[in-house]
Amino acid sequence: MQSSIVELASAMSEFATPANLLLIFVAGLIGTVVGALPGLGPSAGIALMMPLTFGMDPISGLSLLTGVYMGTMYGGRLTAILINTPGDAPAIITALEGYPMMQKGQGGLALGISAISSFVGGVFGLLMLIFFAPIIAEYAIFLGPPEYFMLMLLGLSMIIVLAGADPLKALIVTLFGVLLSTIGSDYVSGNSRFVVSPELIEGIDFVAVIIGLFGIGEVLVNIEERIRLNMGKPKFSLSEFIPGVSMLRKITMPTLRGSVIGTGIGVLPGAGATIATFITYIVEQKVSKRPDEFGKGAMEGLAAPEAANNAAVPGSLIPLLTLGIPGSGGTAIMLGALIMFGLNPGPMLMIQSADIVWGAIAGLVIANVFLLGSNILLIPLFVNALRLMQRHLSAIVVAFCLVGAFAINYGTFDIWIAAAFGIVGYLMKKANYPAGPFILALVLTPLAENYLRQSIMIGQGSWSIFWAKPLTAIFTSLVLLVVVFGLLRAPILSAIRRRKANET
Repeated sequence: MQSSIVELASAMSEFATPANLLLIFVAGLIGTVVGALPGLGPSAGIALMMPLTFGMDPISGLSLLTGVYMGTMYGGRLTAILINTPGDAPAIITALEGYPMMQKGQGGLALGISAISSFVGGVFGLLMLIFFAPIIAEYAIFLGPPEYFMLMLLGLSMIIVLAGADPLKALIVTLFGVLLSTIGSDYVSGNSRFVVSPELIEGIDFVAVIIGLFGIGEVLVNIEERIRLNMGKPKFSLSEFIPGVSMLRKITMPTLRGSVIGTGIGVLPGAGATIATFITYIVEQKVSKRPDEFGKGAMEGLAAPEAANNAAVPGSLIPLLTLGIPGSGGTAIMLGALIMFGLNPGPMLMIQSADIVWGAIAGLVIANVFLLGSNILLIPLFVNALRLMQRHLSAIVVAFCLVGAFAINYGTFDIWIAAAFGIVGYLMKKANYPAGPFILALVLTPLAENYLRQSIMIGQGSWSIFWAKPLTAIFTSLVLLVVVFGLLRAPILSAIRRRKANET
């Protein structure tokens, strides 16, 4: 541990030149803008910036890319909170709690809570990366397809928690999400399923769905109901946007829980920030004393997933730097960047190229500090700019959504997908169907199916593979416990028990 501190301090002193500090600052701002644009996100941001690293030394080049990566995590929350249009998948939960706060005139406060929680989550993830990367990666490598399948199933079983007052509606939208996730080529056989158009061979793009469901769907509701956001008085005082001591106390434990969960899930290859934010939100709703406030602007429901979102970034770098295994789409592109710089990702990377690795980590630490300062200072600008544009907000949101949908694959098909799910989102909102279970099913079902098929192949057709090893048996037991506990606490069963009690 002491050697890690010495290595980081040495890298920080060598890296902290005016040119490199300016590079990190600009990279963070670029990442923030890219993350705020619907449909882009970390992978697109890193890919767009990669050509700029040609000719740079490895430390500066990797710092530029990691700065953009961290910036996109901050940026995704801007449009999610201000106009209910998530910049990327992890920002969906931010929209669920941040936008209701915006509607109550607390948009600036929501941005402030988000920035602080994101910073704390990023710091926690970086501490794990600095001190425990080899240890965490050593244990993460023991997780195989059976364990990952049970982890995905654990996430799907949490839909019981998200069901709310009407479990039947939650079940309907969950099955709808499962159905949509099966469209496209089968993972193992390559057979096409429900492919009525060549563009559907790879399935329906998840980002196009969330752009339509949250962005365009919200616009349609606002147009019909003539909703105007409560923007409050135009102020540029930072005291209006930074949470007070009592609020900080309220979000402290949720932020810490989100940081732990985000780092832990970020380490798992293929899991990423999206699953981290969903699981964190569900856990937070479960432990909350006021679960009925969730979905209506609960600060805990905003702070915890935002911490998990940013903690997952350094978490996903742990298997990349120590094992050469990317933990997310963004780190998959980072893997290509490491190879481009002539490095060999894997167990020997931190030994053979320690100066480069620690230099990039130092850049990530500096980027996290810069992003906190810049995002806090720019909150008044964001909120007051939205106030000025409110009359034209619907047109601006639709334009953002259509451009974001086009940017996914640079084709018109995703625009039609976003438009179709805009109508679906509108109808779901009018009929009070919850979006959470639908999104969770859409995200986790393809991953669960993939790991299930791999597990059955490894077990040669035997289902005993899901309880053969102690770790797998523990995960299986957790899934069963969640399902049983959720069913016992389900609103429909509670209503039946109350009716029986009244009859007696």
